[in-house]
Amino acid sequence: MSTVRILSTCESILEALDKSISLSHLQIKAMYNSMIGGIITDPAFMTIPIDDHMVHRGHVVFDTVSIVNGRAFTLQSHVNKIIRAATNAKIELPLSKEAMSSSLKQLAASAGLRSCKIKYWISAGPGSMFIQPYPGMSVFYAIVLEGDARNENQDISKEFTVNIPLNPRFLETMKSTNYLFNALSQVESKEKGGFMGIQKTQEGYIAESSIWKIGFVLPGGRFVIAANKDDAQDEEDQLILAHANELLSQGKLSSVGKRKIHIDEAKNCEEMFLSISDTIRPVLEWDGMLIGNGTRGRISQELIDYLQHDFANPDLSESIPYELYEATP
Repeated sequence: MSTVRILSTCESILEALDKSISLSHLQIKAMYNSMIGGIITDPAFMTIPIDDHMVHRGHVVFDTVSIVNGRAFTLQSHVNKIIRAATNAKIELPLSKEAMSSSLKQLAASAGLRSCKIKYWISAGPGSMFIQPYPGMSVFYAIVLEGDARNENQDISKEFTVNIPLNPRFLETMKSTNYLFNALSQVESKEKGGFMGIQKTQEGYIAESSIWKIGFVLPGGRFVIAANKDDAQDEEDQLILAHANELLSQGKLSSVGKRKIHIDEAKNCEEMFLSISDTIRPVLEWDGMLIGNGTRGRISQELIDYLQHDFANPDLSESIPYELYEATP
């Protein structure tokens, strides 16, 4: 039996970490940690304590915001959403709303990227391996990832219905990291050659696609976002529905709604797409059946065009203070 080495000095630990940094760290450009009140740029220190309840209990909520052309897209809406989620999860806020917004913008500025993604979490925090966290230990974490929301509206060539249970409604409303069912949905779909997986209820009603909402254009120009539950507070599809209503006012759609839709009705659709917040991905084939003529539909394309205009709308975004971290002569 080989002996497992003991790393007892900072130097030996850092040397070992340098050799084991994963490819994902190459995409992560910076990390903010409210526990230390600073931005970390060395990948070896972009870590979460093992006793953080985010790690061993999943007591954490999260969200993502896009930085597009140097501006944070719908930032306040996203920060409001994670604050509501933390309240539902009974996690104390480690920072004020203003401090969270400021730290996210400064994190993007420190990375120097004009277009990227910021993922962020509010965790119950470290200090205990028990079920209940210690009070006053919650932490705000955030990372900058490479990526450009303007380039994500790509077609999905194939998608498949999966047989994975749905998350309990309580977990869905707070967007926690209890994502086992979501992950298994994508795994099953990818095993079949798909993307995210189309989930449905036991009664056959369309639910969602791992982490994406599912939309359809039915015969006669009827636009439907699948909703098998009451999710009036869900903001993920508000932009999509607003733009669909614009197409309705132009006579390009006959109705716009968010309702329960059975898989048998959905299979008669003329267009199908997955959507989340600021992204639409048209689906061209579902369970071996071509959607429409197997190419991106007219309504899907118009919605994508609307989103591209949204990214350029200064009223929907906030500037990033790059000047704080730019070198001065």
